[in-house]
Amino acid sequence: MSRIKDLTKNTLIITIGRISTQFITFLLLPLYTSLLSTEEYGTVDLITTLVQLIIPITSLMIDQGVFRYLLNCKDEKSIKKIVSNGLLFLIGFNMLFLILYLVIIPFLSSLYKIWIVLILIATCFSNMFLQIARGLKKTVDYAVGSFICSFVTIVLNVLCIAFIKMGAEGMLVATFGGNVICCIFLFLKLNIYKYISIKVYDKKIILAELKYSVPLVPNQLSLWVMNSSDRLIVSIILGTAANGILAVTHKFPAIFMTFFNIFQLAWHETGAIHYFDEDRDVFFSQTIEKIITIFSTFCIGIIVCLPIVFSWFVNSAYNEAYLNIPIYLVASLFNVIVGLLGVVYVATKKTIEIAKTTFIAAAINIVVNLLFVKYLGLYAASISTFVGYLLTMIYRIVDTKKYLNIKFNIKQCIFIIIILTGSIIIYYLKNRILSMILLPFFIIGAFILNKDIVIALVKYMKGRKRRNV
Repeated sequence: MSRIKDLTKNTLIITIGRISTQFITFLLLPLYTSLLSTEEYGTVDLITTLVQLIIPITSLMIDQGVFRYLLNCKDEKSIKKIVSNGLLFLIGFNMLFLILYLVIIPFLSSLYKIWIVLILIATCFSNMFLQIARGLKKTVDYAVGSFICSFVTIVLNVLCIAFIKMGAEGMLVATFGGNVICCIFLFLKLNIYKYISIKVYDKKIILAELKYSVPLVPNQLSLWVMNSSDRLIVSIILGTAANGILAVTHKFPAIFMTFFNIFQLAWHETGAIHYFDEDRDVFFSQTIEKIITIFSTFCIGIIVCLPIVFSWFVNSAYNEAYLNIPIYLVASLFNVIVGLLGVVYVATKKTIEIAKTTFIAAAINIVVNLLFVKYLGLYAASISTFVGYLLTMIYRIVDTKKYLNIKFNIKQCIFIIIILTGSIIIYYLKNRILSMILLPFFIIGAFILNKDIVIALVKYMKGRKRRNV
């Protein structure tokens, strides 16, 4: 029971830091779509997408290695060795990248080339400091750091776009500013300066961290292909205006994935710690079943509600985004299952297996996209992502059987598929009144799906109330 409490506690703490700012960002979507043209919005999204592609290469994801090894540290001395060597490598590797970038920068035509490198470096270090917080089990500091990064970015976005009228450049300034403030906060709050010392430099420690993190790079690049390559392909073939529409499309599944990414942070930590427990098969099976049910309900809920509220959030110039949202949402649901099973590789430190499970699917994603984008337009992007995550999910379900005997509730899965299919059919009818009529039925269905979870939550709240009396 303590494992579930730890998982719930960590998830709730991180949620406070992430969801509040994500919700504000979503509410600002009308501001962005009204003040930025589809071309401007598409350009910013393209730059952000490219930055996300380059970050794993410029950091070799050493921050993940630092996080994983910090979980096993028992004293200040070992913490200092892990943090110092991780930071020393990151600083050195970023300096090499900066030198290379200064050489090629004269040949770049982008108006935003300076902001690209600034955002890259700032994000690398904010990621590192956030993972140090997680590794030290400073979950509250991690949540606050994430909140500060997002909140500062939002405030600067409003300031730069609505008042200073900086347009697309304003969003890049905001992204850089948010990451810098996050770095400053965590550096001081965690007293990271205490853990930095050249004297504890140890090549073996760096190699150990890299042995864990480097296999994550091709996996991250593969995930980038599955999540973001469609934007690059669409920008090149259909233009940045089409990518602007696609960027708005991604905002809705992004809300869905934000909740899961929050849970996944706590899940990886809990799963890694309790992987070797005797009852691990039961624990993992029950937890994964409940989480799949919760996120399936969430996915269906978004699909049911969107016909009612879509026009409130999105300018009419972006209406085409409506058509692809359900496909991306179902793909995201597959991604949830992929992420839940991925904890097995994290716990066993077999990160090379993570890369194997996504590389082939990512390649298929690109091929499908390139083959059909001229004929299907934006549908090619969503369908390729759907196929990529579906294949990855199937592979991981089969592959993780080597490590864990995870059992799925087949009847529950069939029930979810039936409700999901029905909600998608109604979605494409684009009938707001029909969607409003069916909303109460969704609420009833959601309760049926999550009955055990709701009952357990009610009992837990009653128990807390009695203890507080």
